[in-house]
Amino acid sequence: MLSSEKNNTRIEFPRYMELSGKITRLLQFWVTLFIVFAMLILFLPALTCKPLCLIFFMINVSFITLLFSWIKSMKLCMKETGAILSNSRDLMWAMDSRLNLTVIFGDPEHISGNNATTLLNKPLASILPEDARNQFNTRIRENLPFSMECLISNGKNSTRPVQILAEPIHGSGQETFHGIIRDISDQKKLQATEKELNNSKKLENLGRIAASVAHDLNNILAGIATYPEILLLDENLAPKVRESLTIIKESGQNASAVVNDLLIISRNIREDSQVLNINTVIERFMAGPEFEKIKAAYGTVEIDINLEPELLTISGSYIHIEKSIMNLLINALEETASTAGRHNGTIVLSTANYYVDKKKDENTEQNLSSGEYVRVEVLDAGKGIPEKSLNKIFDPFFIKKKVARSGTGLGLTLVKDTVLNHRGNISVTSDKNGTKFTLLFPVLRSELPMANHPASIEEIQGNGETLLVVDDLPSQRKIAETILKYLGYKVYSVADGVRALDFILQTPVDLLILDMVMAPSISGLETFKRIKKIRPDQKAILASGHSGSEDVLKAQSIGAGPFIKKPYTILDMGIAVRDELDG
Repeated sequence: MLSSEKNNTRIEFPRYMELSGKITRLLQFWVTLFIVFAMLILFLPALTCKPLCLIFFMINVSFITLLFSWIKSMKLCMKETGAILSNSRDLMWAMDSRLNLTVIFGDPEHISGNNATTLLNKPLASILPEDARNQFNTRIRENLPFSMECLISNGKNSTRPVQILAEPIHGSGQETFHGIIRDISDQKKLQATEKELNNSKKLENLGRIAASVAHDLNNILAGIATYPEILLLDENLAPKVRESLTIIKESGQNASAVVNDLLIISRNIREDSQVLNINTVIERFMAGPEFEKIKAAYGTVEIDINLEPELLTISGSYIHIEKSIMNLLINALEETASTAGRHNGTIVLSTANYYVDKKKDENTEQNLSSGEYVRVEVLDAGKGIPEKSLNKIFDPFFIKKKVARSGTGLGLTLVKDTVLNHRGNISVTSDKNGTKFTLLFPVLRSELPMANHPASIEEIQGNGETLLVVDDLPSQRKIAETILKYLGYKVYSVADGVRALDFILQTPVDLLILDMVMAPSISGLETFKRIKKIRPDQKAILASGHSGSEDVLKAQSIGAGPFIKKPYTILDMGIAVRDELDG
């Protein structure tokens, strides 16, 4: 039992104290009895003293027997107590006026990598790192109880977080301070887990907000990104008007790309996956105008490309993997450019086939199953990421980039979310010579499909088929109607699912363009379910400002066709309609 009194702290062990009290009382009783018998022997006749001496002898034998029994019990208690203290994860200590250790209980090797013999008669501060040593000595000189935390090297090329509790001892001989050094590794892990859980909740809430905001923004952006495209079809437009409309269209598309970043963070995305060769994604991106703009901003940095010629295929979202590679390259370019002159200013981008063997090494990629993966690595020549920041770089709440140059500041968060959504793994290593990001994607081992999408609007013209647009927003109905009429379709539109049912009962249509989120009417999924009961062969394509959701999957499972995300282009809409009608 650890008890504390003002100006005097001591450790008490109940069983030990009980035995000690019994022995003390026994000795006091024996001394009293000895004095009484001695007085009687002095004053009583010799004949009477002889029996008294015999009685005193027998009592002494009993006392000695009982005393040895209690001493044996005390030794056993001390042994048990020593075993408890020796196996304690807390290191109990006391030190003298020279600040040298005089008492150590516990397992010092667990804390510091040194045994008790090595530490005794040496300063306690000697096992502390320099900054903590100075703090410890300063607090000791204040001669007041204190608590502090620091990292102690355990002699195994690693450190252990500890809490040091210390209290002065007054009037107890040589010792001036005593206390406890406590391993708080588990506590720190628990705190880290709680922090991660809190961040996960923040991300979950952010995801809900992002998905909701993205849906509304995409509906708004449809007019900005799509209408200019419709107007640009007019061959009689003046050059200045055409130029202005082009700028508006590109701005709308760029804004839509930022909204798509929010959808990725929401972890609620389902882009249509396709068979991909990541080499192709990289080559097309680096040959495009977007990369040329990025490269021009960092003209002094070279990029060394090492692509595996026989790279295996994966199943993935082209746009998200391309965006991930772009974000990693931007990050690498920034880091390398910031240290220009210190290194050769070269980034290495490479791909390779990679095999995870869990049996060979249990520590290899612990979050992945054994099997084949495609590896993408980006190595920069920057100054490296500080160790304390390394585990925070994917956190959207930990942004150190200059937003003006790094887009939304969510680049690495988007990369991580994309990799995890593809059931892959991402890792990062960093030192003073640079940082390396490694992405792993599970292999699909399928042949790349032949490209069969129409290359021009002329190839996706309609033949007078009847279409019904179902959308709760008038602007969205107008955009869809305009596009579809331009493509040669006969188009009607209604504002909700209930009106769509009434319309279908009166006028059969070849195809529905069905918005998935309609308020306050029934949803797109429920609308399609009810229409299927009336017309089992009804064809439909799905549209929404959200990315694909569970409702999209359910609608497609009962016969709906392709999903297109708002804001869509004329080509997006034309291809989806033509594919479903011809399918």
